[in-house]
Amino acid sequence: MLDIILMAMVAAFIALRLRSELGKKTGNEPQPPAAGNGPYMRDNHTTIDADAVEVQQRQGDVVDLTKDPEVRNGLMEIRRADSYFDAGQFLDGAKSAYQMILEAFWAGDKGALKDFLDDTVFAQFGAAIDQRDKDGLVLENRILDVTKAEISSAQLLSGQAEITLDFEAEIIAVTKDADGKLVDGDLSDAVDLQDRWTFARDTRSRDPNWTLIATRAG
Repeated sequence: MLDIILMAMVAAFIALRLRSELGKKTGNEPQPPAAGNGPYMRDNHTTIDADAVEVQQRQGDVVDLTKDPEVRNGLMEIRRADSYFDAGQFLDGAKSAYQMILEAFWAGDKGALKDFLDDTVFAQFGAAIDQRDKDGLVLENRILDVTKAEISSAQLLSGQAEITLDFEAEIIAVTKDADGKLVDGDLSDAVDLQDRWTFARDTRSRDPNWTLIATRAG
């Protein structure tokens, strides 16, 4: 009984952490000055131009993340549509999401996956889990390190933000049968994993959470 309680507490903690790192908003945050409404006052009573400040903030958020001008422009467009969007925070959250989603998939935890995948991706992951269960296989994979998490594209399409990231990770990949016998992999040998994932969010929605809408290996 104690083990079950501890597992439930860990699962709840992981879900809360992922939501916060992907940019959870409560609705009680101080509202920023609206862009384009003229100058506003700082604490020292100096007036500054709101449009100029917003542009500088958007550029500062993305300039260190990518040298690709198309990606920078895409991230800035998303920031224009959602003033709460922070590219650096999103990247950190997406890296955590990558690890958590993989671990949930390996464990066959559909409940944990459903909150973070769109219907199409969830169906794909669910089908793979079902087939694995049917074959009597168990994955004992483990992430050693995420060595790369890089934004490769960003765009705003009719109010929907879509950001694609390239991930590279070192993992231990082990498959066992229902009797615990080794089917594939080696506990002492790390393998490289490469993935390209796309996350999306409707910037017009009050829901601040991002959803995984597409995956592709290497």
